[in-house]
Amino acid sequence: MAQTQVIKRRIRSVRNAKQITKALEVVAASRMRRIQDAVAQVRKYGQTAEIIMRGVAGTEEARHQPFFEPGSSKAKLYVIITSDRGQAGAFNSNIFHQALDGFRQDRAGAIMPSVIVFGRKGARFFARLSDINLLAEYQDLADFPDINVFAPVLETIESGMSSGEFASVQLIYTEFVSPLVQKATSFQLLPVDLSAPVETAVQVSKVYEFEPEVNIVVSQALKLYFEAKLMQARVESAAAEHAMRMVAMGNANRNASDLIDDLTLELNATRQAAITQEIAEITGGAEAMAA
Repeated sequence: MAQTQVIKRRIRSVRNAKQITKALEVVAASRMRRIQDAVAQVRKYGQTAEIIMRGVAGTEEARHQPFFEPGSSKAKLYVIITSDRGQAGAFNSNIFHQALDGFRQDRAGAIMPSVIVFGRKGARFFARLSDINLLAEYQDLADFPDINVFAPVLETIESGMSSGEFASVQLIYTEFVSPLVQKATSFQLLPVDLSAPVETAVQVSKVYEFEPEVNIVVSQALKLYFEAKLMQARVESAAAEHAMRMVAMGNANRNASDLIDDLTLELNATRQAAITQEIAEITGGAEAMAA
């Protein structure tokens, strides 16, 4: 009887866990569908900003700006987007591996990585690393945040590139391919990569006339470009996080169902063995009395 009580407690525990995982799966699916509609919009916004940026970067007046050619500094800035919560499968570990690969390449070239991280999980992970410069960490970022939340990051990027503190800026986030496919991505934010393809062709050979002056136009174009790319990275990461949490909780829910079935079979077998033993004891006792 003691063994059956233990199995019953295990079944109750697994059922409680199953209810939690099912609720998390439903919530994640709902959030993913809501934010999924915004992914296409921010991608189009990011493409438009990139087209504008390439048009400005391709002109002779802007060609020698510090934002369009690698600096001589021995430091590199990483802007990394992780999650505040766990239970999302390999969402954060994929980002960490992507970042660590970049750090190893930097150290091989005697380059010091500096990090700005979004998300509580990333803040805890990178705070434990001693060979990077953790500049800032931000937590509790909304799935579709207000654009002003990126203002401190934009200021750090602009001042760091203008002063030559950073040679380049790398953006690491999770690209949302589909509800079942997500990919950790590293994107070169600065210097602007004019060789990478875009869906819409950019005629950089056009002659532009800047008003009032090139520095002001470049500054505004850069602000638009940074905001668009950071917003795209955040929204895609949010959609990917909810998708991976939905899949992870769905798998956990199915595993809990299988475990409940196995424990139920074990419970029935234990009960049957106990009943058989009691019958054998009663029969044996009756035979002994008859003798």
